[in-house]
Amino acid sequence: MGNTNALILLKTIILLILSLASLDTYGQTVDIKHESRDKTYVRDFYKTHLIIRAYESSRFNDFKLIDPNDKLVYKPNHHNNIGLGFTYKVISLNFEFYVPIFGQNNDRYGATHSFDVQTYAYIHRFVVDFYSQFYNGYYLANGTAALAPGQPDVVKRPDIVTKDISLLCQYVFNDEHFSFNGPFYQNEIQNKSAGSLLLGGGIYHNDGHADSSIIPTMPKNANFFDNYRFNGFSYTGIGINTGCAYSLVIRKHFFITGNVTAGIGIGDAHVSGSDLSHGDNRFGMEYMVNGKFAAGYTNNKYFIGVTYIRLVTEINSVAPLTWEQESTGNFRFTLAQRFRVKKSPTIKTDIIKIE
Repeated sequence: MGNTNALILLKTIILLILSLASLDTYGQTVDIKHESRDKTYVRDFYKTHLIIRAYESSRFNDFKLIDPNDKLVYKPNHHNNIGLGFTYKVISLNFEFYVPIFGQNNDRYGATHSFDVQTYAYIHRFVVDFYSQFYNGYYLANGTAALAPGQPDVVKRPDIVTKDISLLCQYVFNDEHFSFNGPFYQNEIQNKSAGSLLLGGGIYHNDGHADSSIIPTMPKNANFFDNYRFNGFSYTGIGINTGCAYSLVIRKHFFITGNVTAGIGIGDAHVSGSDLSHGDNRFGMEYMVNGKFAAGYTNNKYFIGVTYIRLVTEINSVAPLTWEQESTGNFRFTLAQRFRVKKSPTIKTDIIKIE
């Protein structure tokens, strides 16, 4: 019980530090100039409006162990949240609340406890995405396909604990005509269709551990993952990525925005525990795909739309021809209204939840 309380206290301290850092740093050091923006393409509300939003959100974080013939898919017990947020001057914050009626059946899927911070900062010509996710409690979602005949499709694994920390930064070449802010934070409007090439890089880390082997004792393929059995895994990688983004504006007020980037890098994978007398490492290739999608309706006063963000990273694991894959992101339905006030540009952050 003491360790549990200490962990909750540590997560709370981290959340408070992130909150204070976003307020202090953004408020005192950022001076973004908008004179370079083409006003016929992008209209901003930085200096004139307070944006209030309400939304429904679903966040996710799952991982897979993959070999040439089979895969294991582990998922947390996801649930939807109700959120409230605002954007004003140099601050944009969103707060989410768990509503029990939106949760999955704990008896079937088990309980998941999580600490989840996802931050997306659109700073003039740069896009910065930061993921920090701590999940406790998973279930095997494809038991019928991956396990020997007669095994259940859903296998609860309350002992699996994971940590995922990723940081991506991309340069937006056509910032004069293209807006990331409009669909995701509502403090800009894309007046005309436009797009941009993007170029950047990222750092990715994921690890997990369990009380027993993460690979079950009765897989359908007896040689799954080259007979490795382990209760701990991790990988750390670094790479470059490139892609493009485009917003299609229809009849001035309807929009569809899409962004896809892909990258390649190098990283180190590690497994440990269970029947391994020592840890096992492999240095190999890493791949990533990052996608953002938004669609909806906006005018000078109101916004209604959906957004979807997903990051998938995959790295060579320790056994030949095997992979570890991590997928994280969120889906959101948003209603927002702009209220005229006065001045100043904005940087955005989502600081989310402790369960």
